Amino acid sequence: MMALIGHWVKSLIVIVLLGNLAQFILPKGDLKKYAGLIVGLVLLLAMVSPVWSLIHRLENIPASTALLGEGNGNTFQAVVEQEQVGQAEAMVLSYPQVVSCHITLANPHHYDAYVKTGAPISTQTLVRYIQAALAVSTGQNKDQITVHLVVQGPSNTKPATQAKS
Repeated sequence: MMALIGHWVKSLIVIVLLGNLAQFILPKGDLKKYAGLIVGLVLLLAMVSPVWSLIHRLENIPASTALLGEGNGNTFQAVVEQEQVGQAEAMVLSYPQVVSCHITLANPHHYDAYVKTGAPISTQTLVRYIQAALAVSTGQNKDQITVHLVVQGPSNTKPATQAKS
């Protein structure tokens, strides 16, 4: 990459030097003005050509490859699932007395949730809230989502309550 940039800069320098030499040699008058215009256009073309070739290369590759990179799409799916779970975690953190939340996808439609609370909360209510948050963020049906919840209360050092939906 650096070699290409170096070659590009050298080309620009050569064009500028040759253009100045041509303008120096030409006599004053209209011909000198036109030569300056042509040298300027050639210099502009030389400056834009790397961008033009990059755009041309991007037009010839499929959009999915250009945006996602090479591969079979599994990486993109993992990113989407991670973002959906992150949105659900943010929604759960908005629940009163929830201090922290970590949700992981165990299997399709099955999630493990680890929640730390600042006060006692009904685990069944919290499970339903997490299911609703996951349904909103993933677009899945709330009844198809299974959540294994581990709740740690404010004074507990170990998980105090486990619940499944």
